[in-house]
Amino acid sequence: VQGGGMAGGPHAGMGITGGAGDGNIAIEKLMKWHWAFFGGACLVFATALGTMIHWLRNFTFAPATFFFEMFLLMFGLMMLVLDTPVPHVQKHPHIQGVRFHIYKFALFMTRFWGRGMWYLFLATLVFGALWDTDINRFLGGFSTLYLTVLGIFAMAKGALMSHKLNRVRDRINDAGLAAERYVPSGSISMSQFKVVVESTTNEQELFNDDELAYVINALSFSPYNEGQVTLDEIKYWLAPGPPLMV
Repeated sequence: VQGGGMAGGPHAGMGITGGAGDGNIAIEKLMKWHWAFFGGACLVFATALGTMIHWLRNFTFAPATFFFEMFLLMFGLMMLVLDTPVPHVQKHPHIQGVRFHIYKFALFMTRFWGRGMWYLFLATLVFGALWDTDINRFLGGFSTLYLTVLGIFAMAKGALMSHKLNRVRDRINDAGLAAERYVPSGSISMSQFKVVVESTTNEQELFNDDELAYVINALSFSPYNEGQVTLDEIKYWLAPGPPLMV
């Protein structure tokens, strides 16, 4: 959910355009989170592929199981595309096209809150695919535990950063100054935004550099923002409405 403004916001009807060219969007900037999410994607995809092979080798008429496995395979493949750490794969036009559409139609998956809830959901599917069916209870338990812990930590990280960012927003609105006061030249860099945060809250280390990158990505209207925040994005963030979720 993008904070402030109307329900549709600038994302509605807005074309997604490239920018940074590094292949990464949203919460993929920090490598330790990137690899953690990629590990979760691998577990989901491997579970779907392995259980599908199992049911094909032990064929029975079970359409519900078939569709369950198909959806799990599709979800796993989607997460692999979103979280792939290979630069050449990230920059492939078809992969970037899929990632743009994920950003446009499933924005929650590029936020810590949304990704955390998504992996908790996938944990239940993996549990059902491996544990409930007695295919492999050890792998089912391990994979479910990993995905659950990953989801909880991601949601906690998102909640903490969202709370801190909303404090900054409240301080700026309480000051009663126009957004142009903070963005005089149409856009500001990450370091300039950090100065704004520090000057309005009087806290020097409210966000570290990695957290600032996540915040900039959450504020941005496009997946590739080159570490810049525009005046329109700041105005939208400061407008009345629910807090921005990081």
